[in-house]
Amino acid sequence: MSWYAVETLHRAFTETRDLLRPVRAGVWLRLALLAVFAGGTSVRPPGVGIVTLPLNAFDVPAPAPRALALLAALLAVGFVASVFEFLLVDFVEPDGDRLRRSLVSHVGDGARLFGFRCCLGALVVVPVGAFVAGIVAAARDGSAVAIVLTAICVPVVGALVVSALAASALTTSFVVPLMARGEGGVRAGWRLVRPALAAAPGEFGVYLVVRACLGVAYVVAGSVVAGAFALPFALAYGATALGGSVGAAAGVVAIAIAAVGTGCYLLCLRGPASAYLRVHSLLVLDRLDVPYDYPA
Repeated sequence: MSWYAVETLHRAFTETRDLLRPVRAGVWLRLALLAVFAGGTSVRPPGVGIVTLPLNAFDVPAPAPRALALLAALLAVGFVASVFEFLLVDFVEPDGDRLRRSLVSHVGDGARLFGFRCCLGALVVVPVGAFVAGIVAAARDGSAVAIVLTAICVPVVGALVVSALAASALTTSFVVPLMARGEGGVRAGWRLVRPALAAAPGEFGVYLVVRACLGVAYVVAGSVVAGAFALPFALAYGATALGGSVGAAAGVVAIAIAAVGTGCYLLCLRGPASAYLRVHSLLVLDRLDVPYDYPA
């Protein structure tokens, strides 16, 4: 039996190659910018990162303003990332829209996706926080209840986290493209995807496995790129301890190496990988029984 997620791997490569070739600086730069916020090229799908404050945050007023500022910044980044998911879909499709027009038309879609991600995060954070608080309280009392709670909660929390990751990945991969086509919000998109999920759950399961494998491959490739720049950066940064003109020159070299390494990572790895993963998900969606056709 052939699975859609496996069948479309080669065509996704071909479509991505056609997008990136011939080499045009504008295409690569815009794709790298989009991939900073969207794409989900790591093992963790995008949008699942949850902002958690310490349990005793209200007991320590001093860091509270900084924590609130950090929370606000992360929420702002999360909103931008949600909007950029739609821009990435439009960008990688063969008949994709211009980014400026796409940005204006997808702000509302991004807000709805951001709200969904926040709700999904709350469904994970609140139970996990309650479990952790209960275990900590029981452990402080020296009670054996802590061991029992740990044994019960660990598999429950694990299942909850895995379910949230799967829901986020499937929403980003299959619901976002439908929303980008004007099929409504997240709930409307899931109403279209749910019959296909019920009819062929194995296709979705295999897709998640393939997506996780591609994520691992991306992490390995990212480690290779980082390792290529890590040693010269470490040597240059260490030389700054010499002080004087030598230390200043070493600092400039370290900054240059970091900038070049970051640029190579975004342009040569994260951008193309994000495009490939998104094209792959669109091709799988095209095979499913949903109102979406990949542009020929």
